[in-house]
Amino acid sequence: MATELILIRHGHAVRVNGDYYHAPLTQLGQQQAEQTGKYFSAPENRLDGFYASPLRRAQETAKIIGAKIGQEAELRSGVQEIMFFEMPALVILEILSITDLVEDYLDAHAGGPTRWPIEGRVSAVLLDIVAKHPDQRVGVIAHAGVISAALSWYLPEKRWRWWRTTVSNCSLTRFRVEGNRAELLALNDIQHLSPALITTQPPTTTVEIAKDAHPTEKALVFDKPTDTDKK
Repeated sequence: MATELILIRHGHAVRVNGDYYHAPLTQLGQQQAEQTGKYFSAPENRLDGFYASPLRRAQETAKIIGAKIGQEAELRSGVQEIMFFEMPALVILEILSITDLVEDYLDAHAGGPTRWPIEGRVSAVLLDIVAKHPDQRVGVIAHAGVISAALSWYLPEKRWRWWRTTVSNCSLTRFRVEGNRAELLALNDIQHLSPALITTQPPTTTVEIAKDAHPTEKALVFDKPTDTDKK
């Protein structure tokens, strides 16, 4: 049975003395979260499961949404943002990902357990969440880098594109997941937000480093035409 998995980036946050790890939501971020909660409070958009990263900006987003939908988010540490100690291995492996051997590994482990920086811990949490919610809709409050990692794990043939993409605050990225197969239903969906509340906040320094490891030239390797593209 298929699960609809919705990854929600946290609302707009502000660094405190340069610290983004414990950054709280701004008033704008709170308004974004309120509108997102209002969207999920509609019966047709009801969440059967609700999870969040333990970082402050994600927790505050989840608390505001939860108040609107009458649910409390379960915190999962595996979906917190990329950490500095993960960066060296990630950058090296992403550079090597254009080789046939590494590309074959990524293709073989798409949607399944994988040993890969960031994607390994993110995938472990998402596999567990999806297994708990067959044929249901589940929301996860996470971060820009986590969403890029999830896209790259589920759909590795365009990983250069996913890492170069920064989704907007409180945007929705939707998947239909069945077993190890995932279909991308929507990327960076912001239709539930008022135009004045739409922001695309720059990600953390660690995520920016990950993006720089994926120059647009990788499109020549990863952006292979699909059967749909050929029609």
